[in-house]
Amino acid sequence: MGLKDIFFQKTFFIDTAPLIYYIEGHSDYKEKLIELFSANHNGEIHFQTSTLTLLEVLVQPIRLKKLKLAK
Repeated sequence: MGLKDIFFQKTFFIDTAPLIYYIEGHSDYKEKLIELFSANHNGEIHFQTSTLTLLEVLVQPIRLKKLKLAK
């Protein structure tokens, strides 16, 4: 049973770290995060987050002038 099966049709809060790990393709978590984000994209599970999380995700790319990554 995979993570998407455990969380099927559930909504849960996702914090900053998993988003950053997903965007950067962090090797320790890559497979599980791809599974979860794909399930979210397909409507099988639902994420919620806060505007603060969005700001935290954007700080470093903007600070480093990596505007393409920020977009």
